Amino acid sequence: MTYMGKQQKPQIFIDATKCAPCTGLICVGVCPQAVFEEGKHKKPEVIDVVECTLCGVCVNLCPTKAITITNH
Repeated sequence: MTYMGKQQKPQIFIDATKCAPCTGLICVGVCPQAVFEEGKHKKPEVIDVVECTLCGVCVNLCPTKAITITNH
Protein backbone atom coordinates (compact mmCIF):
# COMPACT_ATOMS: atom_id res chain seq x y z
CA MET A 1 0.00 0.00 0.00
CA THR A 2 1.34 3.36 -0.98
CA TYR A 3 0.18 6.75 0.22
CA MET A 4 1.75 9.90 -1.19
CA GLY A 5 4.77 7.94 -2.36
CA LYS A 6 5.40 6.30 1.01
CA GLN A 7 4.93 2.64 1.77
CA GLN A 8 2.42 2.13 4.57
CA LYS A 9 2.30 -0.97 6.67
CA PRO A 10 -0.60 -2.25 8.69
CA GLN A 11 -0.46 -2.73 12.43
CA ILE A 12 -1.75 -6.00 13.79
CA PHE A 13 -2.71 -6.20 17.43
CA ILE A 14 -3.47 -9.48 19.18
CA ASP A 15 -5.22 -8.93 22.51
CA ALA A 16 -3.55 -11.50 24.75
CA THR A 17 -6.39 -11.27 27.28
CA LYS A 18 -8.91 -12.39 24.64
CA CYS A 19 -6.67 -14.83 22.79
CA ALA A 20 -7.17 -18.25 24.27
CA PRO A 21 -5.22 -20.99 22.54
CA CYS A 22 -7.66 -22.30 19.94
CA THR A 23 -7.63 -25.58 18.11
CA GLY A 24 -5.23 -25.34 15.21
CA LEU A 25 -4.43 -21.64 15.58
CA ILE A 26 -7.02 -20.56 13.04
CA CYS A 27 -5.32 -17.24 12.21
CA VAL A 28 -2.05 -18.97 11.38
CA GLY A 29 -3.78 -21.39 9.04
CA VAL A 30 -6.05 -18.94 7.21
CA CYS A 31 -3.69 -16.04 6.55
CA PRO A 32 -2.93 -16.09 2.81
CA GLN A 33 0.28 -14.11 3.39
CA ALA A 34 1.68 -16.22 6.28
CA VAL A 35 1.82 -13.19 8.60
CA PHE A 36 1.43 -15.31 11.76
CA GLU A 37 3.19 -18.26 13.32
CA GLU A 38 2.71 -20.20 16.53
CA GLY A 39 4.44 -18.43 19.38
CA LYS A 40 4.72 -18.78 23.12
CA HIS A 41 1.93 -20.53 24.98
CA LYS A 42 0.48 -21.78 21.67
CA LYS A 43 -0.69 -18.28 20.77
CA PRO A 44 -0.08 -16.52 17.44
CA GLU A 45 2.75 -14.08 16.87
CA VAL A 46 3.07 -11.63 13.99
CA ILE A 47 6.20 -12.49 12.02
CA ASP A 48 5.82 -10.46 8.82
CA VAL A 49 3.48 -7.46 9.13
CA VAL A 50 4.76 -5.98 5.86
CA GLU A 51 3.13 -8.83 3.93
CA CYS A 52 -0.33 -8.15 5.42
CA THR A 53 -2.80 -7.11 2.72
CA LEU A 54 -5.57 -6.11 5.17
CA CYS A 55 -7.82 -8.87 3.83
CA GLY A 56 -9.34 -9.37 7.30
CA VAL A 57 -9.66 -13.13 7.13
CA CYS A 58 -7.88 -13.56 10.48
CA VAL A 59 -10.06 -10.89 12.12
CA ASN A 60 -13.28 -12.46 10.82
CA LEU A 61 -12.40 -16.04 11.73
CA CYS A 62 -10.84 -15.47 15.16
CA PRO A 63 -13.33 -17.15 17.53
CA THR A 64 -12.58 -14.70 20.37
CA LYS A 65 -12.22 -11.57 18.18
CA ALA A 66 -8.74 -10.97 19.61
CA ILE A 67 -7.20 -9.61 16.39
CA THR A 68 -7.39 -5.99 15.24
CA ILE A 69 -5.76 -4.62 12.09
CA THR A 70 -5.26 -0.95 11.34
CA ASN A 71 -3.49 0.80 8.50
CA HIS A 72 -1.26 3.63 9.71
